Amino acid sequence: MSDFTRLKEQLHHVAMEANQAAGGLGSFQNKFGQSSAQVQALIAGSATGADRQISEVLDAAGKAVGQAIEALQIASAGCANYANQI
Repeated sequence: MSDFTRLKEQLHHVAMEANQAAGGLGSFQNKFGQSSAQVQALIAGSATGADRQISEVLDAAGKAVGQAIEALQIASAGCANYANQI
Protein backbone atom coordinates (compact mmCIF):
# COMPACT_ATOMS: atom_id res chain seq x y z
CA MET A 1 0.00 0.00 0.00
CA SER A 2 1.40 3.37 -0.95
CA ASP A 3 1.89 6.27 1.41
CA PHE A 4 -0.72 8.16 -0.59
CA THR A 5 -3.33 5.45 0.00
CA ARG A 6 -2.48 5.23 3.69
CA LEU A 7 -2.82 9.01 4.00
CA LYS A 8 -6.27 8.95 2.42
CA GLU A 9 -7.36 6.09 4.67
CA GLN A 10 -6.01 7.82 7.75
CA LEU A 11 -7.78 11.07 6.85
CA HIS A 12 -11.08 9.22 6.42
CA HIS A 13 -10.49 7.45 9.73
CA VAL A 14 -9.84 10.75 11.55
CA ALA A 15 -12.95 12.24 9.92
CA MET A 16 -15.04 9.30 11.12
CA GLU A 17 -13.64 9.48 14.66
CA ALA A 18 -14.20 13.24 14.86
CA ASN A 19 -17.77 12.79 13.65
CA GLN A 20 -18.43 10.06 16.21
CA ALA A 21 -16.94 12.18 18.99
CA ALA A 22 -19.13 15.11 17.97
CA GLY A 23 -22.18 12.85 18.12
CA GLY A 24 -21.22 11.62 21.57
CA LEU A 25 -20.69 15.14 22.77
CA GLY A 26 -24.06 16.10 21.31
CA SER A 27 -25.73 13.49 23.50
CA PHE A 28 -23.75 14.71 26.48
CA GLN A 29 -24.66 18.31 25.69
CA ASN A 30 -28.37 17.46 25.81
CA LYS A 31 -28.11 15.65 29.14
CA PHE A 32 -25.82 18.29 30.61
CA GLY A 33 -28.19 21.04 29.47
CA GLN A 34 -31.13 19.36 31.14
CA SER A 35 -29.24 18.83 34.40
CA SER A 36 -27.88 22.36 34.31
CA ALA A 37 -31.34 23.80 33.73
CA GLN A 38 -32.67 21.84 36.70
CA VAL A 39 -29.90 23.18 38.95
CA GLN A 40 -30.49 26.71 37.75
CA ALA A 41 -34.24 26.38 38.32
CA LEU A 42 -33.64 25.17 41.85
CA ILE A 43 -31.40 28.12 42.69
CA ALA A 44 -33.46 30.71 40.80
CA GLY A 45 -34.19 33.76 42.86
CA SER A 46 -31.31 33.15 45.19
CA ALA A 47 -29.16 36.18 45.70
CA THR A 48 -25.93 34.58 46.81
CA GLY A 49 -22.74 35.05 44.87
CA ALA A 50 -22.06 31.32 44.92
CA ASP A 51 -25.38 30.62 43.19
CA ARG A 52 -24.69 33.16 40.46
CA GLN A 53 -21.18 31.78 40.07
CA ILE A 54 -22.29 28.17 39.61
CA SER A 55 -24.91 29.33 37.12
CA GLU A 56 -22.23 31.14 35.10
CA VAL A 57 -19.92 28.12 35.29
CA LEU A 58 -22.65 25.82 34.00
CA ASP A 59 -23.46 28.22 31.16
CA ALA A 60 -19.80 28.50 30.18
CA ALA A 61 -19.36 24.74 30.23
CA GLY A 62 -22.40 24.26 28.01
CA LYS A 63 -21.07 26.79 25.51
CA ALA A 64 -17.64 25.13 25.52
CA VAL A 65 -19.21 21.77 24.73
CA GLY A 66 -21.06 23.37 21.82
CA GLN A 67 -17.83 24.87 20.53
CA ALA A 68 -16.07 21.50 20.82
CA ILE A 69 -18.84 19.86 18.79
CA GLU A 70 -18.52 22.52 16.11
CA ALA A 71 -14.73 22.16 16.00
CA LEU A 72 -15.00 18.38 15.63
CA GLN A 73 -17.54 18.74 12.83
CA ILE A 74 -15.27 21.19 11.03
CA ALA A 75 -12.28 18.86 11.47
CA SER A 76 -14.29 15.90 10.21
CA ALA A 77 -15.47 17.73 7.11
CA GLY A 78 -12.00 19.15 6.45
CA CYS A 79 -10.30 15.76 6.67
CA ALA A 80 -12.92 14.10 4.46
CA ASN A 81 -12.76 16.87 1.87
CA TYR A 82 -8.98 16.81 1.76
CA ALA A 83 -8.92 13.01 1.47
CA ASN A 84 -11.36 13.18 -1.44
CA GLN A 85 -9.33 15.85 -3.23
CA ILE A 86 -5.93 14.23 -3.07
